[in-house]
Amino acid sequence: MKYLDIESFRKLNTHLSFPTTSGNRHVLGRIEAYSCKAAGNDKKLYRYLENKFQADLEEAKGLSPEYNSLTNTVSPFGPLTKPASRKMLFYLIATLNASFPDYDFSSLNADQFIKEPSSDNCIKSICSTLLNVGCPSALKTSRMWDCIDDVIDLDECDVYSYTPDDDSDPYGEEGPVWSFNYFFFNRNLKRIVFFTCRCISNLDEVDSTSDQELVFGDLMDEPVKTELFPTSKYALKEMSIGGGLRL
Repeated sequence: MKYLDIESFRKLNTHLSFPTTSGNRHVLGRIEAYSCKAAGNDKKLYRYLENKFQADLEEAKGLSPEYNSLTNTVSPFGPLTKPASRKMLFYLIATLNASFPDYDFSSLNADQFIKEPSSDNCIKSICSTLLNVGCPSALKTSRMWDCIDDVIDLDECDVYSYTPDDDSDPYGEEGPVWSFNYFFFNRNLKRIVFFTCRCISNLDEVDSTSDQELVFGDLMDEPVKTELFPTSKYALKEMSIGGGLRL
């Protein structure tokens, strides 16, 4: 994956590091763009994933139920027996490798990714999250989604998310309170925008509030009406956002 240096993203990223409303935690996020053009070790990674899949098929042939299960598996990208589905898995793994060069994600499986219903759902989720942790006014007025749309054309994107387990979490050592990882993929442009963010504690000892309470908040809270990140095309005006993170 070839990293694309987007000036507007560099400016946005300066606003994606901020303390939460309580001051006890800090949000760290970044937005990056990648071309799906092979770069660096991408070809080696692709061959490795293809060989691994074929080896799994061969190993499962002697075990009929397992073989049938493997050949009929429908992943978030479609049946893994189709090269296009495996290529999509490769794109996401290669993006993670490029974004976190100190980690190796080649062992990830397709079921560790989720295909999101729509880009609109992801926009609402991200905006709700950042709003409820006290994002700075500079980010609210940054026209963030217009900047992203200019690079990736959100209407034409498939969106995937990645929720790592303990062994594959690049933020694991920080012990984040929460994190998210979204991939906006435009097949025609052969380009991915990767939006990753996490919240970490500033304190040596986290208070007694459980992580679940921190993530989901009080779902009975009065909805917040907002014009967060106003954009010409993706304005969230008059949208009610309730619950979410309360820090």
